Amino acid sequence: WLLITSIDNCAIAFYSFHYLQYHTTMKVYAPLAAASLCVASRVVAFSPPMHMHQHRRAAVLSSAVAKDTDTHIVETPASSTATKDAAERLDDIIDARVETEQERTVSSTSQQTEESTMEQFVTDMRSVYSDLENGGGSIKVRMANVGASFTYVAPSLSSLSEERNKQIFGGWRNQVPTVYDSTTIEWNEIHSDIVETQPHSGAEAPPMLIYLPGLDGLGISATAQFDDLASSFELWRMTVDKSTAQPSFSQLVSTVVKFVKDSTNNADAETPREVILVGESFGGLLTCAVAMALKNVKSNKFTLKGMTLVNPATSFDETNWEQFVPLLTSLRYLESQEDIVDNSGNFNFVNELPTPYSVLGGMALAATIPDGNQFSSILEFILGTARMSSNEQMLAASADGFRLLAEYLPASVLETRVLQWLPVGTSVVNNVERLTKLDVPTLVIAGNDDNMLPTKEEANRLGKLLPDCVKMEVSGAGHFVLDARVNLTEVLIDSHIDPLDIQKNSPPYDPVRDWKLPPDDVVRAVVEKRVNPTKERASPVFFSTDATTGQRRLGLSLVPTNDRPLLIVGNHQLFGQDLGMIISQLLEDRNIVARGLAHPTVAEGLLRGEQEVRTQRRRYEFGEDVRFEGDLFQMFGAVKVSPRNFFRLLQTNQTALLFPGGVKEALHGKGDDYKLFWPEKTDFVRIAAKFNATIVPLSAIGAADSADIVADANELLNLPFGIGENLANFSKSTVSARFDAKDDDETFIPPLAVPKPFPARHYFLFGRSFDTTLLDPNNKDECQRIYRGVKNEVEEGIDALLSARKDDPYALDGVKRSSYQRLFGKDPPTFPLSSLPKSRSSL
Repeated sequence: WLLITSIDNCAIAFYSFHYLQYHTTMKVYAPLAAASLCVASRVVAFSPPMHMHQHRRAAVLSSAVAKDTDTHIVETPASSTATKDAAERLDDIIDARVETEQERTVSSTSQQTEESTMEQFVTDMRSVYSDLENGGGSIKVRMANVGASFTYVAPSLSSLSEERNKQIFGGWRNQVPTVYDSTTIEWNEIHSDIVETQPHSGAEAPPMLIYLPGLDGLGISATAQFDDLASSFELWRMTVDKSTAQPSFSQLVSTVVKFVKDSTNNADAETPREVILVGESFGGLLTCAVAMALKNVKSNKFTLKGMTLVNPATSFDETNWEQFVPLLTSLRYLESQEDIVDNSGNFNFVNELPTPYSVLGGMALAATIPDGNQFSSILEFILGTARMSSNEQMLAASADGFRLLAEYLPASVLETRVLQWLPVGTSVVNNVERLTKLDVPTLVIAGNDDNMLPTKEEANRLGKLLPDCVKMEVSGAGHFVLDARVNLTEVLIDSHIDPLDIQKNSPPYDPVRDWKLPPDDVVRAVVEKRVNPTKERASPVFFSTDATTGQRRLGLSLVPTNDRPLLIVGNHQLFGQDLGMIISQLLEDRNIVARGLAHPTVAEGLLRGEQEVRTQRRRYEFGEDVRFEGDLFQMFGAVKVSPRNFFRLLQTNQTALLFPGGVKEALHGKGDDYKLFWPEKTDFVRIAAKFNATIVPLSAIGAADSADIVADANELLNLPFGIGENLANFSKSTVSARFDAKDDDETFIPPLAVPKPFPARHYFLFGRSFDTTLLDPNNKDECQRIYRGVKNEVEEGIDALLSARKDDPYALDGVKRSSYQRLFGKDPPTFPLSSLPKSRSSL
């Protein structure tokens, strides 16, 4: 639907500016064309093909290890012992595949850039639809009397001979299917053929994954996912013919159930076959109904391992589509039948003009399907094609593009599917008693910006009703969610469905030991979108200190990086808004991965205590619209502050970032700028000494001068009308960061502060480090001495920075600093290094 919509609306837009210049007979389309131009740029993102091979390593490693040759992968680590050499050989195979795919991607991208005209795009889309209808797999099973088919997509990593590989080599679009009729098919033979195509031939068969499409009946919105899904599962995709009499909803359910029963009826199977259902939009509604039916089937041949609902249409009854669609499809009566189909029943548009149904249908889809990212992508495509094509070429391609909606989703078909499938389906599925008894592991993938269906609310509803349901929200995504932003294979493997039993056969995730820094591209994206804007406003300056002489130096070159664990201890600035700058600078300058110890409220979220729907996050999820920074903290290694986590960070030779002042410093009141509120206990020194860690004091200023505190916690607690009382109750309900304190001992109430138009410049001073190699952790006096030394070093550093910045003309003058940045393209200079006295702390 998304791709159809893009063609329709691009075509409408171009007609309005080109065709109407030459053919005044088309004036009747001018109002529609002009209106559609406003929404054309909101239509589908022309997302680059999702080359997921970089994510495939985990899935392939979990399912197979290489033997002596690159073409045979026969063992499964879950059920056998994989040698290190075999695993390394498999790594080599995958890396080679990745390089090959990357080369193809570069070549393909280059070619697309050169040939990405409207005419070529329309041709490509028609080709994709043709592949979905007629090919797109190696085995196709036509179900009798319902116009539905199931197509098996073979993995690109096949164990077949070279000659046989010619039939299925490459992605799903390159595969040529052998067609069978469901009434005469011999499933034992089919199973043998499928096993031959699997890269783990000879091992336990992978789960069967059945994809059920949306109302288009083809699943064009999931095409980017097919190849990667086929690499880890036995993938079957369902299609529903548009040219035959449309089946009823109950017939569709029965058809899928029959296919599951027939395809899993393998006489040679020793264990029940695991089946996973994945449904998108209408397919999500159908998936629920099929799952309910399958749960009533008594069979030892299969087990329903789980289901995934992608923007499910279970919320259809909460929309107005049932009233709007008949109005839209009635436009077909303005068209003559001979203009639509020929004598053979094939679509044959003899007119060059688009049909009213195509125009208004495209506009309706354009207004509801796309999200912001797709908005910008279509705009870029329109501008690019307009420069590369002549008016005549654009007109011809636009005329062809108009026909796609009516050609692949005719008005009569759309009306039948909307008015007969969806109302019946929702009445069957949205029965509370049935839903609460559907104890199938379920994952709901929801686009937060879905304008076609109230998906965000529906995910919460299903999450509360289904006994074993987890939701995954995709920030910024609309109804077309399975684009390059989501790797469905990766999401499924990480889900509680655990389709490959990786979690079942692995120890629980350890956030201290198992955490990994996100990939470089994710790190760059977070730094670019979140950290760099803050740096640009705050113009931070970093200093470090020589551990022997106490001399200061611009930059972080004197921050120690040895083989021992590192503990960075500093003052917490207002709202902790400087953490991103500290962590990114350490990573960039010294390759130090500093892991923060986060307050429980940040680590667990502000809604602790409320019964929420279980939530799954994507690996390294990052979006510009994500407001909760706690997610980013955890992505970059932050763990909940606790003695155990602190102990284990140093025990595993990592770098810990600790702010002993905690909430009292980060949410300080009036007149408490840059004051330390450290406890008297020396616990962090004793633990550091136990593992011979190096302690580096950190002094920071700038945040308190960037906002004016209107009312602090004490003043807020005294507010009338129950406001203060509610705040006090909220504070008491939060978990204290200190293990030896009660929850109500800590005041967790942020001050009411107004940010200044231009923030003050931020300064960071890494002080003289303290080596604990010779420190006895049981010597309380020595630990107390080091503790006082670290605290004094932080306080002296704060005083030194406050004094030195008086010599920086850009310290508090944000306008002047910003003007310098705009004029010279870099941060302005700071105070001379001589203004910063050397450290006076004694070791």
